[in-house]
Amino acid sequence: MWKSTLALCEQWCCFLATLFPKVFCTATLTWAQFVMIFIVPDFVESRLQKYFHFIVTNFMYILCIYTYFKIIRTGPGSPLDYPQLKIRFFNSDNPYKQFPANEEPPAFMTVHTLKLGGNQGFRYCSKCNCWKPDRTHHCSSSGKCILKMDHYCPWFSICIGFFNYKFFIQFLCYIAIYCWIIFAITSVLLYKFLIKGGYEDQYLSINVVLLCVIALTFAFTVTVFAGFSMYLTSRNLTTIEFQERRWNYRGADQYSYEFDNNGKQKKLANIFDLGVKENMRLVLGESWWSWLLPIDINCRIANLGYNNGINFKVNKEVYAKWCNNAELQNQLNEQLREYSSRMRSARNYDYADVSDGDVDNNSNVGASV
Repeated sequence: MWKSTLALCEQWCCFLATLFPKVFCTATLTWAQFVMIFIVPDFVESRLQKYFHFIVTNFMYILCIYTYFKIIRTGPGSPLDYPQLKIRFFNSDNPYKQFPANEEPPAFMTVHTLKLGGNQGFRYCSKCNCWKPDRTHHCSSSGKCILKMDHYCPWFSICIGFFNYKFFIQFLCYIAIYCWIIFAITSVLLYKFLIKGGYEDQYLSINVVLLCVIALTFAFTVTVFAGFSMYLTSRNLTTIEFQERRWNYRGADQYSYEFDNNGKQKKLANIFDLGVKENMRLVLGESWWSWLLPIDINCRIANLGYNNGINFKVNKEVYAKWCNNAELQNQLNEQLREYSSRMRSARNYDYADVSDGDVDNNSNVGASV
């Protein structure tokens, strides 16, 4: 009885926690547009300006609201969306010691996979019971693996990943433009009211003042965030990959370094970086309208091209260096194994000589006695 009640309360708390940011964002945008439609026109004299404000702000408001819920509805994508990536059997019931029992990932994944697990096998998730393609991470907040995971965003109560990353970038740009437009309009009204002496014969709604301050705050913040996200997009990096490369969070990949002629270690370039233009096209699409409008460009078909979140194009030059490093690493490991084997043999031989010497000495002592 108590357990079921607590479980129900927990479900309701989780539901309200995920619902709050959606209600807050929608309400804030709607309030801003309400002020722009019903309050701001009272302080604008030109009929042409009123029409212009109405058309532009309504268009941006619709884009923002539509893209916001497009991000949520589309979702980031998960290996669990592909039945072929699910693992049916594990060799152990212990979640910390599980690995697939005599099972290999599908060919459409293995032919392109670059990153391996700690045992040099293909990566998998014992929590989701599925194979993990490149750039896939398990999200503890979502409780599942996310394809090309970028980050978990509390403003959407959802992960940003492969399928909704395009809309996330566009949403940031839409919000930044919308906020700058609102700030430009409301700041002109404040200027006329405070500097031009408008306060002498009229009042100004507190909603306009508050909207101007909020718009400026969000305009700066979102513009910086949008610029950073566009930078990552131009480099074909996710936020997680950027942090890993910067802080070396998970330790250096064994093949991600090369050495110059002086023996100095240099980090290899991002293997997924195909150039700014191609990187942007992979995320935003081929056509100009797909860059400007929230249009789907990806599909959830496992073995169809590179737009499914499983397979990714790679930089051929970096890939060649990666393979060369892998070959050199394997040669070094083989040499180390041979050296270790020789050292063990030498130690065993020395130990045997010492033991034989001790036996001879004991025999001589016994004979003299």
